[in-house]
Amino acid sequence: ELVKEHGAEWHDVDKLPTLVLDHDLMVQDALEKLKQKARFKPIGIELLPEKFTIPQLQSVYEAIFQKELDARNFRKKVLSHDLLVKLEEKDKLGSKRGAFLYKFDHRRYDQLTRNGYDFGIW
Repeated sequence: ELVKEHGAEWHDVDKLPTLVLDHDLMVQDALEKLKQKARFKPIGIELLPEKFTIPQLQSVYEAIFQKELDARNFRKKVLSHDLLVKLEEKDKLGSKRGAFLYKFDHRRYDQLTRNGYDFGIW
């Protein structure tokens, strides 16, 4: 009800209405900070459920970087870090064959970052 009371709405970041005061600048600054962090840390994982598909992960990064990413290159790059655990389960909402679900390996990520691993652009 508070959302309705204040007229809050969700918008695509590239289709925002005119915002009051310096809020346009605040959104752009936040987006730039998000892009910078996403280049070196797998923050997109925090925006997904515990189990997710590679296309879902790609969609998050496309939204962050505001550009389309090549699916094969994205999959290859993400899997090369060895931070995703492929599950036997499939998400069949997108197709009959379904897409395998993955989980992020937080333990491995913590271990790699302690050892100074450079993730480069995720």
